[in-house]
Amino acid sequence: MTHTKTLSRRQFLAQTSVVAAASALPSASFAQESMLTRAIPGSDQQIPVVGLGAPEIFFTTPPEGPELPKSLIQAMVDQGGRLLDTPAFFRPDPPDIGGLVTEMNLQDELFLIGKITVEGTEAAKDHFAKTASNFGREQMDVMLVHNFKDIKNNWEVLKEAKAEGKVRHIGVSRTYDTTNEELEQFMRTENPDVIMLGYNMHQNEHEERILPLAQDSGMGVFVVEPFRVVDDGALFSLTRGKELPEWAAEFDCESWAQFSLKYILSNPAITAIVTETTSANHVVDNMRGGYGKLPDQAMRKRMSEHFFSML
Repeated sequence: MTHTKTLSRRQFLAQTSVVAAASALPSASFAQESMLTRAIPGSDQQIPVVGLGAPEIFFTTPPEGPELPKSLIQAMVDQGGRLLDTPAFFRPDPPDIGGLVTEMNLQDELFLIGKITVEGTEAAKDHFAKTASNFGREQMDVMLVHNFKDIKNNWEVLKEAKAEGKVRHIGVSRTYDTTNEELEQFMRTENPDVIMLGYNMHQNEHEERILPLAQDSGMGVFVVEPFRVVDDGALFSLTRGKELPEWAAEFDCESWAQFSLKYILSNPAITAIVTETTSANHVVDNMRGGYGKLPDQAMRKRMSEHFFSML
């Protein structure tokens, strides 16, 4: 099989810097000049389709100092991203990232996802209030009951908060259970605005029922773990030393990270993806996955077959 002479993720990161990364890419290959956007069904607000997750350095400032987490956010914004999935847990205080976002004067520019991870109604209300305050926001864009934590009480807290105008969209996350039974039942009975899932070519159980149900029901879908193959980030261990197939250029794909991201985004049920990294150059590479053409259904099948042939 013939392969294209393209940038691997390692080559990409070796040859670029935060400032020069965008210009180093052969941008003429991209079919458009800005990142793709999609709206949560029922909303007119367009969201760039690739954003940032919440790595450990968003919880507590790393030894390198606050400039490292700031560089991740700035790289996302510079590449047209606005979606930020905020840390779920307090230890015991709110995570440092809220203060950094405020220092960067981006608290009103970003599309923020928060999560409830505590038990009990009063604790959930307090968690919600601290999350919004941490980011200097009177209204959160999305709040989720994380992994169905105390779902009976926490879902009521979120419904009340939405009715009071404290949050625009509410839902649940399910990132560790692939049986889907509890999630499907919740989607059918509670009709959340959004859901958050772990999903990629390997972790594809949601394609059978959950994603079609979300699309048919008008729910937004946010994806985490786009590079997970058993272990987080294992995609790059699998692809190390391997060049992209030449046909990846047909959908403006120039790295293995973009290969995974474009596969996910080509599912019409998906609203957006968040990616965790501690490298600003990784951020640039990931953001470019939201640019240009997306594979059609025939190409998605070809991508999946190629991926599983490497396992």
